[in-house]
Amino acid sequence: MKGLALALLLLASFARAGGYAVNSVVPALALPDQHGAAHVLDPSLRAIVFSRDMAAGQIVKDAIAKAGPTLFERNRSVYVVDLKGMSAFVRSWFAMPGLRRKPYTILVDEDGARTADFPSIEGRPTVLFLDDLRVSRVEQPASADALLALLERAPG
Repeated sequence: MKGLALALLLLASFARAGGYAVNSVVPALALPDQHGAAHVLDPSLRAIVFSRDMAAGQIVKDAIAKAGPTLFERNRSVYVVDLKGMSAFVRSWFAMPGLRRKPYTILVDEDGARTADFPSIEGRPTVLFLDDLRVSRVEQPASADALLALLERAPG
């Protein structure tokens, strides 16, 4: 019994509790992309792919490498990153210039305030499936192939 409690405690320490769950409504958040252009999450979106750490971001990058740079556009989805965990120096001199070289749109939350309610598990991206900005399902795939399968079979 102690082992189970310890395992649950350890798992909880890796998970960040988020406010968005099934039946939550994601507000029409305004976020800039990696080039500074403003974007608003709108009701036509069917999924938000979110990463808060580098390992989760790598899964997304691997999925894009397999599926091509129009992955999100084709699937009426957006990719959102939270850069709060990076120092301002790393963010300004390395992360943002790297993001600007990407041929796809990445919405950026530099201080983590607007994405604080997005659930996350360390090392995995979060996919919020939406119906008119209402969360219908939350998934946290462990691989690029799993992420691609989720986006390809999403309703809509």
